[in-house]
Amino acid sequence: MKSQIQNKQFDFVLLILIVVILGAGILMLGSSSFVRGSYLSDDTMHFMRNQFIFAVLGSVVMIGVSFVNYRFYKRISGYFLIFALGINYLTALVGQVRNDAQRWLKVGSFSFQPSEILKIALIFYLAATLSDEKWGEKSKGWAGILTLLLPTAASLLAVVLQKHISATIIISLICIAIMAYGGVRWFVFLTVIGGGSALLGLVVLIKPDLIEHLSARFAVYFATFMGNTSKVPEGVSEEALSQIHNSILAIGSGGVWGLGFGKSIQKYSYLPEAYNDFIFAITAEELGFFGVLAIIIVYGLFFARGFKVAAHSGDRFGTLLSAGIMTMMALQTILNMAVVSALIPVTGVSLPFFSYGGSAILIILAAMGVLLNIAKQSNYPKI
Repeated sequence: MKSQIQNKQFDFVLLILIVVILGAGILMLGSSSFVRGSYLSDDTMHFMRNQFIFAVLGSVVMIGVSFVNYRFYKRISGYFLIFALGINYLTALVGQVRNDAQRWLKVGSFSFQPSEILKIALIFYLAATLSDEKWGEKSKGWAGILTLLLPTAASLLAVVLQKHISATIIISLICIAIMAYGGVRWFVFLTVIGGGSALLGLVVLIKPDLIEHLSARFAVYFATFMGNTSKVPEGVSEEALSQIHNSILAIGSGGVWGLGFGKSIQKYSYLPEAYNDFIFAITAEELGFFGVLAIIIVYGLFFARGFKVAAHSGDRFGTLLSAGIMTMMALQTILNMAVVSALIPVTGVSLPFFSYGGSAILIILAAMGVLLNIAKQSNYPKI
């Protein structure tokens, strides 16, 4: 067994695509954050330096994890999910509040979003459950339904209580996707979706602040969509309205060729979250249509390679696990670009490999390590 793992060929194409996207993200983060860094600490490289350090640490973790047999995660998936749920409910109780959402947990001087861990943990759990040898028998009754419904509902409730809209959407779609990949029977599929939806509806109804939070997001979206950005809707801050308005200005001013790397105007305190959730707008402003197109193509190649790993995995668990990871990455990328382009309301979703966040980079790269190990043990040409 030991030699079987070591003799498998490493997928350097997948690794190169990850490194290219990560490198481009660090460069764009440095460009989009130097104004803010200068304002906060007279250090224009503050955010880029932090991101680079976490990227290096994450890369070490990724390579290390790539040598761990992915089947190990099947045995610990239940414990991992319990841990992830625990820290997420703790966040809902005592987490930091930013932008009217309580989704950050602070440990000493370090803060992170536990929802990022929960996404991975739920993918591990669902992949392990649907690949279990006893699943076929369980799926015929309520045991199978509850095995999927209860953990998914508990995960959704945890992020809803944090007012974490993007995590709620992504977790819901991940659950639907993995059940579809796993060929879950229609009755089970619809019951889990219906049960989760009913829970979300009930929570929203009994918590008026959640309704107000959602209403404010949609009010901003419709005001932008209708071109009525001069009048601030009731219950909406001017900053929230200017955020998406300036994002559109950034994308439009980039034109075909862009203003040039480092020459963005909107990052000069006009566009909030310029180096975080809205970094794609700064990228479009500086690199233009062709620059953005090149980045989207590299993302597309990365997604295609990742799903190729899933299609050729040696077992059902590897297929569902790699497909779940790639679904999460694709969803976050598409949702972020849609938010920045004002196609959907602002949800607070980050752009993988680009947006600022040390813990997010660590978690993403650890997940890439799992993907690389599955690729190593999958049967397809690695070049």
